[in-house]
Amino acid sequence: MSNKDYRSLINLQPPIVSKNLDKNFNYDVTVREILNYLTQSSSSISLSRYSVTQQRAFIRELLTIRDVTREQPYPSHIYDLIDQMLIYERIHMKTLTNVIDLPIQFAELPQIRVWRGDITTLVVDAIVNAGNSGLLGCFQPTHLCIDNVIHAAAGPRLRDDCYRIMTEQRHSEPVGLAKITLAYNLPSKYVLHTVGPQLTPGQRVTEHLAQQLASCYKSCLDLAAEMDNITSIAFCCISTGLFSFPAQQACRIATTTVINWFNKQKSKTRLSLVVFNVFNSDDEQFYINQLKSYKE
Repeated sequence: MSNKDYRSLINLQPPIVSKNLDKNFNYDVTVREILNYLTQSSSSISLSRYSVTQQRAFIRELLTIRDVTREQPYPSHIYDLIDQMLIYERIHMKTLTNVIDLPIQFAELPQIRVWRGDITTLVVDAIVNAGNSGLLGCFQPTHLCIDNVIHAAAGPRLRDDCYRIMTEQRHSEPVGLAKITLAYNLPSKYVLHTVGPQLTPGQRVTEHLAQQLASCYKSCLDLAAEMDNITSIAFCCISTGLFSFPAQQACRIATTTVINWFNKQKSKTRLSLVVFNVFNSDDEQFYINQLKSYKE
């Protein structure tokens, strides 16, 4: 299903002005109000026993396990309260990095950067989420996969949009394609969702698996290029976590695919900056070494 097939179902127009906190916003009160609503059917929970930090952790757990296929959407004021909470956390509890401030690292590839850190703190037009075939996010509260991290920072509207798309599609998301939604409370404008190939630990990378991974990167770039207001994109390391794709091989595929894509565009694309986001020093060194060795 292409972008044009589902874009009428969801809003893809980011607000002209970023959301700000309400004048009388109180974080502790907001957390308590949200949790009161989410636990209203449970009389066994006494919130007074728990600190604000613990209450916030409960909220994350409840939002993570929320089954949009069975539960009704939240009332609008609850969405608004969750938005306000996440905006506050983005402003006051995170250090954001604007990708336009990242220095050029590779003279031969001025359109590419490597950055290590939390992708949900990047100020960039679009970030890439490596999802599963259900495309609704991760439902395991304590799971630290990129899918879970992105959905938690964006808020429940992200899962709602994905559900609308998947309901229209009527089948699981194939490996190697891409969908797009707003990023909501993330500092980015959009999230590109793609499902990478899944291996078992130690499994040999076949040509088919390599092509599937390359397709993830190409599909995301193609979809981003369809949007008038995407000029920068940040990729996570697709499939290298629980999907067990060997990190160094994935790095070679990712960098080669992105470079070849730019070379074929011949300056016809609005995209001018790609960030390879990594989360550990080994992956960072793989990407730096691979890109430093590039010769046009």
